[in-house]
Amino acid sequence: MRTKASLSLWLLLVVAPVAVAGQGLPVHTPSALTMSFEQRGVRTLSMVQSRGDVTGVVFPLIVLPFAPHQRFTTTVRIPLTYKRMRDPGGASGGGYAEGGIGDLGLSAKFAFFVRNRFAGTTRVALILSASLPTGSTSAKTNDGLPAPRPFQLGTGAFSGGATIVTTIVRNRWGLSAAVGHTRHGADDDFRFGAVTRYDLAVSIRVPEEVATLRTRTMQLYLEWNGSIRQRATSGGSELADTGGHVGYLSPGIQWVLLPRLLIEGSLQIPLLQDHNGSQPDYGVRPALGARFLFF
Repeated sequence: MRTKASLSLWLLLVVAPVAVAGQGLPVHTPSALTMSFEQRGVRTLSMVQSRGDVTGVVFPLIVLPFAPHQRFTTTVRIPLTYKRMRDPGGASGGGYAEGGIGDLGLSAKFAFFVRNRFAGTTRVALILSASLPTGSTSAKTNDGLPAPRPFQLGTGAFSGGATIVTTIVRNRWGLSAAVGHTRHGADDDFRFGAVTRYDLAVSIRVPEEVATLRTRTMQLYLEWNGSIRQRATSGGSELADTGGHVGYLSPGIQWVLLPRLLIEGSLQIPLLQDHNGSQPDYGVRPALGARFLFF
């Protein structure tokens, strides 16, 4: 009896972490995991977004500098941003291009519920996040007029939010579901609308078995990433042509080359675009990146 109990404990402590470490993390959906690629490393994820006459490229450098415990991690997000707006009039000088650092993001994640089992785990985590108004809000069009607020590199105000996320791993299958809410401060009587975000990601690992942490694996993801944004306000009045409900279907792939390195990519397809008032639609959003652990 004691031998069987000892064997079960060994499998739980050794086999379960190996299987979880071989899972990777969703490309866009938050995860409740605070181990493997969520500890002491860097991540880059280049994303291209088009909407009407505007094309933006965001290349965030995401640093995970502090993970004092297997249930707790912190994140610093430094977004390198470039935005370009075509001149709708052709040659009137209304277009513009601007590049630089956007709003700096900070977050902390704590997995307050952890239940490990053979070749899997169930975890629930709380993520607290904030952004600092480090991005420029002074971009002007070619004719000297201020560029519209959504086209600036930054928001000009602090923001803060909280997210609850659950992650379930069963051998080669993974599931993450998250819901979060973010509110923005005001800048010169302008305030972006509060955002409620919800995400769901399903993953499958290839191959099915992970012999050691050095086993090369591939993760296939299918995500739904939705956000509901309230109308922005200016001078206390709501702006009719702002906010709405947008949802992306996001197939993605990750290749875990080494225990400390993975390559990832996805294609976000906007299947739901319920805008308030008159607003241009979003285009397909490709993303390509990598994650690397220092130690």
